Amino acid sequence: MRLIRLFSPLLGTLLVLVAWGAGLVQAQKPVVVHVYSATDSAAFTPLIEAFEASRPDIDIEYREFNTAELYEEVLANRERAGFEADVIISSAMDLQVKLVNQGLALPLDSLVGTFPPDWASWRGELLGFTYEPVSLVYNRAAFKGRDLPASHSDLASMIRDDPDFFDGHLGTFNAYLSGVGYLFATQDEVQGQNAARLVESLGRARVRLFCCSEDMMDGVASGDLVLAYNVIGSYALDRASRDSRIGVHFMSDYTLIMSRSAFVLKKTPVPHAAAAFVQFLLSVEGQSLIGTTSSLIPLSESARVQDAVRALTEGIRVAPVPIKLGPGLLVYLDTMKKKAFLGNWGASIRPPQSDD
Repeated sequence: MRLIRLFSPLLGTLLVLVAWGAGLVQAQKPVVVHVYSATDSAAFTPLIEAFEASRPDIDIEYREFNTAELYEEVLANRERAGFEADVIISSAMDLQVKLVNQGLALPLDSLVGTFPPDWASWRGELLGFTYEPVSLVYNRAAFKGRDLPASHSDLASMIRDDPDFFDGHLGTFNAYLSGVGYLFATQDEVQGQNAARLVESLGRARVRLFCCSEDMMDGVASGDLVLAYNVIGSYALDRASRDSRIGVHFMSDYTLIMSRSAFVLKKTPVPHAAAAFVQFLLSVEGQSLIGTTSSLIPLSESARVQDAVRALTEGIRVAPVPIKLGPGLLVYLDTMKKKAFLGNWGASIRPPQSDD
């Protein structure tokens, strides 16, 4: 009995130390940040690896969607307990603004030290981090000896004047199903009346509709398409650098510039860790990695790689037109406005059932 009494305090102390040590291990377990994104995972892998190396206390779980699916996922689950998304990233700038406008975003002013220019940020909650022109992608062999269009009006005339060349061999986004495709189509309309004429020309040439830039570029590379309209330029420049069959062209009347944007959900249980990832995307290191290891183009001009800068400089002969984050993008998301726009667009495009 005396022996037991002698060791009981020691045993108790040991148990307390073991429990304390287990708690310390538990506390050191990395925080998980769930990133829901409409960006190819291959483009984000180097960024995630670098961020996790710099912040061993944070793990990133990345889930990929297309733009419309991502919007619907967040909208449908925004009030659901246990919804695991923390950071939302998309190229569909208008859909991002709509989500933030519903009060879903966490203010980042006190959590993020680096902010983008005014056109690529809104309310201190939605932040752009890339600079991506909207482009034409063409089959080099098909266009050998042919001029490329100088403007959107030139493209409409070119399609009208050479129906045999273009008929069934043009591609563009399906604005019914693609969030970024709808954004580009509506922003074209904002730029002027040539948009309607061009859409009519595309329709007469039986344009084929796609969900994704990659699918359009595959069609152009194979020769099934001679030209794809409104392709995300960062993806196009990257693909053209690896595939000599395709070329990238920017028209001189205007070139829309899209910025991929990110926000942190207000209900996230890990606000500081989630904001740290967004901060990394805007940091000098993050922007440099975007410019050197991904297919995206960084927002920071100093971080853009020389080949991308050269391509942009040679292709764009007038000032680019950045799409501004803000309430102006909500105009075409109004239910009646969207219905009317898609009605007119669809009447001109006449989308084939096989491509829907």
